[in-house]
Amino acid sequence: MKKRFLLLPILGAFALTGCDWFSSSSSSGDDNTTPTNTVHAGNAYDYTSQINLTDPDDIVVTEPTGEFAIAQSDGLTDGVTVEGNVYTITKAGTFTLSGKLEGQVVVNASSSDVVEIDLEGVSISYNADSPIKVVSADKVEISAKKGTENMITDTRSHKSVDSEDQGEGALSAKTDLKLKGAGTLVVSGNYNNGVHTTKDLTIQKLTLKTTGYNNAIKGKDSVTITSGTVHAYAQTGNGIKTEDSDVSDKGNQRGTISVNGGYVYVNSLHDGLDASYNVEISEASESTPTTLFVKCGKKSSVYSSSTFVADSEKGLKAANEIIINSGKVQIAASDDAIHANYGDVLENSETGLGNITVNGGVIQIASGDDGLHADNTLNIKGGTIYVTGSKEGLEANYIVIDGGSTYVYGSDDGVNAAKKSFSSCSFTMNDGYLDIAIASGDTDGIDSNGTVTIAGGTIITRGSPGTARDMSTGLDVDGACTITGGTLIAFNGLEKAPSAGTGVKYAGTSGANSGNGGGGGQPPGGGGGNPPGGGHRAATSPGSYTFPAGNYTLKGENIDLSFANDYGYEKFCIYSSSLVSSKTYTLARSNTTVKSWTQSSNSVTIS
Repeated sequence: MKKRFLLLPILGAFALTGCDWFSSSSSSGDDNTTPTNTVHAGNAYDYTSQINLTDPDDIVVTEPTGEFAIAQSDGLTDGVTVEGNVYTITKAGTFTLSGKLEGQVVVNASSSDVVEIDLEGVSISYNADSPIKVVSADKVEISAKKGTENMITDTRSHKSVDSEDQGEGALSAKTDLKLKGAGTLVVSGNYNNGVHTTKDLTIQKLTLKTTGYNNAIKGKDSVTITSGTVHAYAQTGNGIKTEDSDVSDKGNQRGTISVNGGYVYVNSLHDGLDASYNVEISEASESTPTTLFVKCGKKSSVYSSSTFVADSEKGLKAANEIIINSGKVQIAASDDAIHANYGDVLENSETGLGNITVNGGVIQIASGDDGLHADNTLNIKGGTIYVTGSKEGLEANYIVIDGGSTYVYGSDDGVNAAKKSFSSCSFTMNDGYLDIAIASGDTDGIDSNGTVTIAGGTIITRGSPGTARDMSTGLDVDGACTITGGTLIAFNGLEKAPSAGTGVKYAGTSGANSGNGGGGGQPPGGGGGNPPGGGHRAATSPGSYTFPAGNYTLKGENIDLSFANDYGYEKFCIYSSSLVSSKTYTLARSNTTVKSWTQSSNSVTIS
């Protein structure tokens, strides 16, 4: 299969190797040239080459030296006790750490105390427990002060059994924990996790690198990143993880992972972000843009090993909902790139909703399985989504597109409304732009095991490349298929002709509108025969097809569209409420007319 690569200038800050999604290219539209602005990068099994991104520059620090010191901001010494190489903070206040310690710092204060630990060039390593361990306090804030480099290193052997006596991370807390500051902190967790807290974890402004033998970052109640730079590496587990899903005494729902600003890079063997409740991505303000970059799974992880048993390897996973409001999200995952579970029994006595909502942002995905998979409802309301490689680009019981621009490539179906969790399913398009391409084979651009309703927006969908193949079309629907508004363009036919509402007109080449492989209705005003039979021809020489690969425009009264076809196709049709009677429309490839027709009636066969 000929591979195509994506032009995406908006994310040009990412460095890439193996392929360049962000480079500019031009095309004259000749048969041997490459169409531009196309998303169809390859297939699910080749996703690593599609998103073979150079890792960001490593966060490297020079290990601080000098004698270890701990000082209280009030100048007193009654807030710290020392026993050998273990320093215990016993009261509220600000404590400054510096120098090198082969030992442990413990916080064991009153449950109402707030403790701040300022790191001013400190290296703490320990082989008997967590180097920094919070046993008791109201909350603890750890601040890497501006211009300083700091290290926390857990040198214990890998965890083999549970122990209440041992801290779970190199930095371990049984309280709310905030990591902040304008300095740099490197946390290495060889025992289990890198950063671990049993309650809420907040990361703000800090430059943080954390590595965990299991999880890189775990906040059992929640994890919130508001700004800064975070690199999270998970050797055998998840990049960022929450565990609880109950409601706190203050009425707060636990279990959400929130990225509200900053640059976050996750490289994990299993799930990148694994939330016991929600995953929420947004930008708190223009001054704190959000960039989230996830690589997960054996094929993309730096920790790949054949000795690990297969497990969930999803980019973003939530037991309830995933909500993306804004920001830049880029994911390479062995499994689904974005996945929401339905029906998980939560600790709040509810069951997971299984919904994904995209309100905005720019999302770029290469997946070994589905691109966006919601067990219940996938609702795209805005933003720009590029699924450059997947088995099925969009999959859910209910798929609703209300806005935004979505580009999908699937090695199976591009969009699949399937009865996974419910007795019914549907695909609905109300507004926005949807561009779909699929691989050769028994594949469909849009496949609904239930209904299809198109009320607005623009859809460009394609069947299997090459000569139209039985049971492989731009649109396959088992139930009712209705178009009341918007525009549907299909290459290589429709499995079933839609029922068109008043004001929706049709034009297409012979057989493009009728049921491939049997069945199918009639276009508005009647007409339309069965497509030619026969097998499937691979997309080889673009010049051998009626609609060869290249850059296309469709222009006429109320219509001005540009798009690229990576492959050659034999059939073309359009349903649109924008088509105007007696007006002429031209489909051109690189300024050369391929087909032209006058909309002389509600239904026109293009010769």
